Amino acid sequence: MAQGNMNALGTMSYANLPGIKSPQKAHIFGSLNEDFKAQLSDLDSEAKLVERCNSQVTILNSALSDYFIRLDQAAWHLVNCSTQLFTGLSSRRCVLIGLLNGANETIQIKSNFLIEGGSPCYTVATDEYNKQQGTLKPGGAVIMFGWGAAPSLLQPGRVLMKIETNLFSCSMSDRKGRECVIHSLPGYQVGSLEKSYDESGWWAKYWILIKKEDKNNSVQSS
Repeated sequence: MAQGNMNALGTMSYANLPGIKSPQKAHIFGSLNEDFKAQLSDLDSEAKLVERCNSQVTILNSALSDYFIRLDQAAWHLVNCSTQLFTGLSSRRCVLIGLLNGANETIQIKSNFLIEGGSPCYTVATDEYNKQQGTLKPGGAVIMFGWGAAPSLLQPGRVLMKIETNLFSCSMSDRKGRECVIHSLPGYQVGSLEKSYDESGWWAKYWILIKKEDKNNSVQSS
């Protein structure tokens, strides 16, 4: 696999992506990242928080014209709610990676886990994802999410997530200054639709797109 930084594909047209069944409303991933007071009365654990996100995402598919908007909204709600669920001495850093399949073929997600962290690596996916086989059809999306341990004098509570698929692998951190490392097969490119970081260092939110390399269009590095 070739190694490189994430390419800036944020300006590409979603309408031309394989597997997208309906023209999409214009949307910039990350544009919904605004703090709001979350309803946490029914969320007494991290598992229930992920379950609520799952209920919002599993009903989505690319036949919906607001598919990308609702995906990004669910992802941000997960991040925002987690920062309010864990506060004070229980505060934890978190990382969210959203993956969109624009490769015109099924992606096999072999593994996703936290190299650094204090929770499982949770997976929430749209209708195009087969959980038993770990496969994501064209146009489908998967959200992966994990927390660090509560920071202490002995450890900083960092989060580093790794994803391995049949077309690419990547490692992404909660830290803005830490490079996002991508390894992709020849003929494919992995691009950044969003790289957002909390100014205080408590969360990082990414949306990435995997697609076949378009040799007719050059891609600028971010």
